[in-house]
Formats: sequence, structure tokens, C-alpha cells
Amino acid sequence: MNELQALTALCPPSGRRVEVVPAGGTGFEVPPSHRALIDAYGPGCFDEFLWVYAEGSARPGLDIVSGTRESRRLLRDYPEPTLPALLAEDGLTTDDLVQWAVTDNADLLFWLPVGEPDAWPTLAVQAGRLRFARLPLSSTGVLLALLSGEVRLDLFPDDFPSEGPVFSIDPYA
Repeated sequence: MNELQALTALCPPSGRRVEVVPAGGTGFEVPPSHRALIDAYGPGCFDEFLWVYAEGSARPGLDIVSGTRESRRLLRDYPEPTLPALLAEDGLTTDDLVQWAVTDNADLLFWLPVGEPDAWPTLAVQAGRLRFARLPLSSTGVLLALLSGEVRLDLFPDDFPSEGPVFSIDPYA
């Protein structure tokens, strides 16, 4: 069973879909595994906490292009000394990061674009950029590891994930 099959078995897609129309010209690559994740779920929220972005999301707050541009701008405007040093280890700057998710607490999840796109690791950045966690996993792998409890991030709240994780295109509607 691959990661996406395991994730959909653990946390089935909602069945409702939000239109996604990739606009092209993102200025960065989106890994094929993330596109498959979006094909299965669409952009939306895992366990009422972790919001996943997609190219061309009809919901502006879940568009990977605008989210990435905004987070890059914020990281440039509000420099934090530890993050650039951490990125420099891979020859990256904050302008190389691609944001693929955000939490309700404003924690950010980025790909570190090094190597083949489906092997890009994820960098979780706590709101306020106080702490970081690097995970050698794709977006699908991160979701599966977090929702299954295989990986716990101390920058996320203790009640995430729930015992029965769910996906919704809009849990607050």
C-alpha cells in the first residue's frame, strides 16, 4: 500500500470537492505526489487543524501560489536568524521555500526543494518562527505520519491528531 492509499484508508476524503484550476506559471514546481493528494482530497483541512494548499484553489486562502508568495514576503520582511542558517545547509534561501500547508495556529509547512520533487523534505515552522522541524517526507507522507501518530511534532498542540482524523473542504461551514 502506498502513502496515499494508506492516508485515504486512515482518513477518507470527504466526497465533496472544491474546484481546482491550475493556472500554470507558478514559478516553482509542485511535486507529482502532492498533485495526486489534491486529486484525491482537494484543498481543505485535515482534522480541523491542518490546511492543505493546491494550485488554482477556488478558495484564495488555500492557493499554493499566493500562499507561497505571501510566506516568502513575510520571511523576507521579518528576518529570523536561525532559519536562513538552517536553509543554507541545503544551499537554499527563504525565497526557495514552497508552502504547501498551514495550521489553525499559523504554523507553516514548506517543501525544501532539493533533489527530486517527490523526495523534497518538509520543513515545519512554528508560528512566530520560534522552532522548526525537518521531516524527510513528502506532503502525503507528512500527513500520514502525523495523522497516524507515527510522528508527533512538539510545535503542534497535544490534541492533534484526534483518534479519528477527518478531512473536510471546510470544517467550519
